[in-house]
Amino acid sequence: MRKLDSLLLRVFLYGLPIVIAFAVFVYPYDLETSDRAGGYIKALYNFGGFVFGAWMILSIYLSVRLIVSGLFREKVLAKITFIKERDEREEILTGKAAKSTMLTSLAILLFLLCLSCFQVSVYSERPEKAIDGKTTIVSLNVNFNALQSNQQGELEELLQKENMVSYSGLPVSSSAVILGLIIWQIISYNFSMRRLLK
Repeated sequence: MRKLDSLLLRVFLYGLPIVIAFAVFVYPYDLETSDRAGGYIKALYNFGGFVFGAWMILSIYLSVRLIVSGLFREKVLAKITFIKERDEREEILTGKAAKSTMLTSLAILLFLLCLSCFQVSVYSERPEKAIDGKTTIVSLNVNFNALQSNQQGELEELLQKENMVSYSGLPVSSSAVILGLIIWQIISYNFSMRRLLK
């Protein structure tokens, strides 16, 4: 299993530049354009789909292996995060740096949870709906959904009103948040480790 994991990891890493190159090359084409172009472009487009599909399956497999296998996780992620434990002192410092990183990441996650749940809107209401002659309304909401929901009705209702200020959650996608947290964990760990080594 270790040899297979090692082989698949190499295929994944060496295949990454190929996937990026294919993505750049195939980006201007869609299915209709490739059909009209015919010949090599269509064959390359189809091959690109196969490469992307295989790379996605490989990504999912390796992600599951990282979760399930402790040895594989330690071997791969230790290299990505630049963890080096040459003696007992560095093992203790690694533990302290990991604790510091975990606590700051938890603080960031709590902050992001608050930002994603809170909704603030300042808008003008029609004169006939004015309350005590005041047409400017401040609306504060807390919205928490365990599953991604379709908020089309709420959005349409907000668009019909004359919005002055509107905040309805994080403006970035969940993919961007996850990528940001991964980068933050690596930077935070290495910064904490350097500080402790001094």
